[in-house]
Amino acid sequence: MGKIILIRHGETELNRKGVFFGRLDPSLNERGVGQLEKTKKFLESFEYHHIHASPLARAKESAEIISQGERDINLDPRLMELDFGIFEGLSYEEIETRYPEECRKNQENWESYNFETGESVKELQIRAVEFIENLDKNQDHLVVTHWGVINTVLSHYFSRNLEAYWKFDIKNGGIALLEFSEGFPILRGLNIGGENG
Repeated sequence: MGKIILIRHGETELNRKGVFFGRLDPSLNERGVGQLEKTKKFLESFEYHHIHASPLARAKESAEIISQGERDINLDPRLMELDFGIFEGLSYEEIETRYPEECRKNQENWESYNFETGESVKELQIRAVEFIENLDKNQDHLVVTHWGVINTVLSHYFSRNLEAYWKFDIKNGGIALLEFSEGFPILRGLNIGGENG
């Protein structure tokens, strides 16, 4: 039985400000570093064969805190956060003011809307699930990534398509533990470790 340990990166200043960002590339703030130090300590009771991470700074830094140079980190662009296109770096209030028509389109068709110059949640799910499906399920993998990636993966395995996308709330530094038994996914934990354990 292989397990996939999905970890959301630590907090950044853009997380704290509550703006939309996927491809903007901030580093962890002080609180984010502390979150991952706690996550790292919690993970000492886990065994895993490989570490994978999004190449965006916040995820890469989080993976480096966990690995402490003891393991190579496989950086894969399929683990990057959703590209919010023209919404990047804006609060919801700013989006409503600047882009009212695009905001309406997003509300009406959130699964397929591509944020004009970005990508859709459906497109994110396709690449994220492709990454997970290509992993050797007989080994254990630690995957450091983003809220959107984790939620599309969990929604894929535990509902139809994106039906459960909004139903998981993974915190910064939180862990979602996914195991595969004879090909069947089992959610063993959500928001374990970090500040949440």
